[in-house]
Amino acid sequence: MQIETFDLPGFWASALINGDTSGLTDNDEQALNAFTEFMIAEYGSCWALDCSEEPSFTRWHDAARFGVLACDVLTFSFDVTKH
Repeated sequence: MQIETFDLPGFWASALINGDTSGLTDNDEQALNAFTEFMIAEYGSCWALDCSEEPSFTRWHDAARFGVLACDVLTFSFDVTKH
């Protein structure tokens, strides 16, 4: 097992860990889908194992390129297989 970590919006936690997108806006869900597509293309999967407990507010995080603005982020660990 190989683990990669990403600083991602805390409001993605339920969607990434539990598969529950019910609390996301359409824009949030589109950004999450773009991140998921990136993970699948880059690593072959998008399986979040866990995340940190304490958020930190930042502008520069790993979801910024998918259109997510400054927000509270958590560090998520993913089980990945690099191509």
